Amino acid sequence: MRKFLFLPLICLLLGAQAQNKKYILDADTGNEMDDFYAIVRALLDPDMNIIALNSAHYNTTHMFMDSVWNENPVTDFNTVGISQAYNEELLTKMGRLDLPHPLGCNRSIGYAWGYYPSAPVPPSPAVDMIVAEAKKASPDNKLGVICIGASTNLAAAIETDPSIAKNIDAYLLGARYEPSTQVWNKSEFNIRNDLSAFDVLLNNQDLELTVMSITTARPYTFLKTPTLKRLYAYDDPVTDLLGDIWTKINAAESRVMWDLALIIAIQKPELATLEKCPAPPENKRKFVNVYTQIDVEAMRADFWKYLDDEFGKAK
Repeated sequence: MRKFLFLPLICLLLGAQAQNKKYILDADTGNEMDDFYAIVRALLDPDMNIIALNSAHYNTTHMFMDSVWNENPVTDFNTVGISQAYNEELLTKMGRLDLPHPLGCNRSIGYAWGYYPSAPVPPSPAVDMIVAEAKKASPDNKLGVICIGASTNLAAAIETDPSIAKNIDAYLLGARYEPSTQVWNKSEFNIRNDLSAFDVLLNNQDLELTVMSITTARPYTFLKTPTLKRLYAYDDPVTDLLGDIWTKINAAESRVMWDLALIIAIQKPELATLEKCPAPPENKRKFVNVYTQIDVEAMRADFWKYLDDEFGKAK
C-alpha cells in the first residue's frame, strides 16, 4: 500500500518538469503563412516555455528557375533574411521583441551530393543559441527544439558539438509516412530544402526525435473566409497580421495548417496519436516517434480558444 502514496507526488513532479521544459522554435516564417499561426499559438501558451525564435532558410530550387517565389522576386533572394524580418515584425506586434530571435543558417549543411563529417557546417547565431542552451540541459531535462521548416540549424548545431544530441528533444514537421505500410517518403518541401540535415538527425542515435509527417497533418485545414472574418473581428495588430498574411503569402481558399498541428500536438498530446515507428532503412537509427493521427476538430478549437483568451471573444 505504501508505494501508492508516492504516486500523486511523482505525477506532480513530472507535471512541473513538463511545464518548465524549455523550447527553441525554428521557423521558415517567410515561406508559408501557417508558420505565423504556429508561432502565435506557441507564444500565447503560458505553459509552453519558448526561449528563442530562430529564423530558418527555405532555399528551394525554384529560386533558380522562377522569377518570383511567393510574393518575393528571387533576385538576390535571402530566404533566411525574409524569415528573420517576419519574425521580428510578429514579435514586435506581440510585444515580445525581448524574446531572443537569432538569425539562422543561410544555406543547407554539407554539399549538394550529401553530408560528410568533413563537410562545412554553416555558422549562425541560431546554431550558437541551440548549442549554448543544449549544454545547459541534460538527458533528464532535455531542451526541446521544434523545427517547422528545414532542420538546418539543429543539424548544424549537433554537428558543431555532437555531445549536445543527448540533451535534445527534436520535433520536426516534414516528410511523408504511411503507418499502414511503414513506408517513408523524404520527397517533401521541408526535407528537400535540406535532406542532409534530416539524415544527420536520423543517423544520430543519441537524439530523441519526433516527426509530424505531412501525411498526418494534411486534414488539418482552415477555410479562408470564416478564418479572416474571425481574425479581423478581434481588431488587434497580431490577429490583423494573421489575416493579412493569408492574402500575402500563398493565398488560397483553404490552407493546411501543417506547423500549427505540430505545436498543438506537442502541448496537447491527448489530441494526437504518437507511435514508435521504424526509421527509414537507409539511416542508422532504428525507430522514430511519429504522430500518426490527429483530432482535427479539437485542434481547430484549441487554436481559437487561445486567441479568445488573449484577445477576447471575436464578434
